[in-house]
Amino acid sequence: MDRGGRGTLPARHDALGVWDGGRFVVVGGSADAPCPPQADCAPGHALTDGAAYDPATGTWQPIAAAPVALGPGDQLIAAGGRVYALTRDATFLRYDGAAWTNLPSPPGAGQLLDAGGTPVLVAGTDEHGGSVDAAFDVATSAWRVLPDDSLGPSFNRMAVWTGDRLLLGAQDLVPDPGATRPSLVRLATLDAALTTWSAPTGTEILHSSPAVAAGTVVWTGTGSADGGQVGNWGRSYPEGGMLTVATGRWRPLPPAPRPAGPLPIDPALSTGGRVTVGGHLLDPATGGWLRLADPPGGRRLAATIVAGPDLVFIWGGAVHRDAGTNLGDGHLLRV
Repeated sequence: MDRGGRGTLPARHDALGVWDGGRFVVVGGSADAPCPPQADCAPGHALTDGAAYDPATGTWQPIAAAPVALGPGDQLIAAGGRVYALTRDATFLRYDGAAWTNLPSPPGAGQLLDAGGTPVLVAGTDEHGGSVDAAFDVATSAWRVLPDDSLGPSFNRMAVWTGDRLLLGAQDLVPDPGATRPSLVRLATLDAALTTWSAPTGTEILHSSPAVAAGTVVWTGTGSADGGQVGNWGRSYPEGGMLTVATGRWRPLPPAPRPAGPLPIDPALSTGGRVTVGGHLLDPATGGWLRLADPPGGRRLAATIVAGPDLVFIWGGAVHRDAGTNLGDGHLLRV
């Protein structure tokens, strides 16, 4: 790992981060003491300031402070050369490299993602009724409600952009899911124009976090379940698997290295043709692993971890052995 250098930001944890196409943008977070592992802490005081790190030059540059505090539970993405933030209270912002702009709030809550340059909001569940998916029209600064997907009522809805379509995975919304049979992920795709859904298809996997690399969607869960003694399903089903988008071919995940690596389990990251599985990096094309050691100084708690095209950027947080002290430096892993 290369040293990412000290930033222009004071030390903090749980900052939001994103690769904007040329730099790692870091904004918000908290300068309060991080919450210890397995503890239940009240939210810290969130921050508004930010900075961008250019890995080509190894330099930081301050960015304009966000108009609202940003922290855990808020989302940050890059789409179409701009950065977008969505807060838990539905404040929607755009950063164009010079200033932040307040934009209309989306018509619901959910996962914010880049769909080929278009910010898209995918509702996480239909459990409460009335949930919608929507796309943000950059030209008109307005949200457009997307057509209802072909899966019907569902929960644990998660989507990824595969390069030419939006792939949605979800589980059927039925009474007591998993009580008598496994609640498996079903899939549907929305075309590049974001207008037409495909017919649904089934899978043999349980829910986990997906990521895309090398033309493959990888559901990154390494566990499995069989329903237990009561309501046993008759066999074990995996949480994860690999789908080749062009052919529809499924493959199982290879066993992950032990112990688990330092990268996050959820959300999964994609970089250099690999995805994070079990804290290490899996090449879905070959099934080979890039086993990762802890970063210099030790594994970090509540750090900002962002994937670039062939880089993983780790900044801030706190080292586990000294969880009460925030850090103001970071490291780069070149994949």
